[in-house]
Amino acid sequence: MAGFAQYDGYKRDFDFSVGPAQPDAFRSREFGDRLWADVSRILGTPFEGGTVTPDDYDGYNYWFGNDDLSASLYSCPPESGSGVLDQAPAMLTVISRSEDVASSELAERIYAGLTASDDYLVVVFAHDGMPIAANFDIGDDW
Repeated sequence: MAGFAQYDGYKRDFDFSVGPAQPDAFRSREFGDRLWADVSRILGTPFEGGTVTPDDYDGYNYWFGNDDLSASLYSCPPESGSGVLDQAPAMLTVISRSEDVASSELAERIYAGLTASDDYLVVVFAHDGMPIAANFDIGDDW
């Protein structure tokens, strides 16, 4: 995995698209809850006091923030198709608010933690929308 630091900077977030490695019987809330708990564990930050709200499209919005970071997740049903975002429909963003930890460091920890389990398909996008890491074949059509 190439380092994410080269993509870091002011107002430069890392966006993750995440999906289940085994998509059978996908349910947005169950997947979102499991992913949210795993990200919390990977970062070593309990997302206590965060919020989970449903939307009108069978999706769920998760949010947490403290002095060190902010995290948001949108877990929605995959659309039928063969595109990358159909395979990895959940959208996760974690931003460092700390002067001691760069957002790229958080992104690297999350990517390593999620891909180590073999439970998730993960694509990381830089601030400009270009994919910079993936643990499955996303093709070249970007």
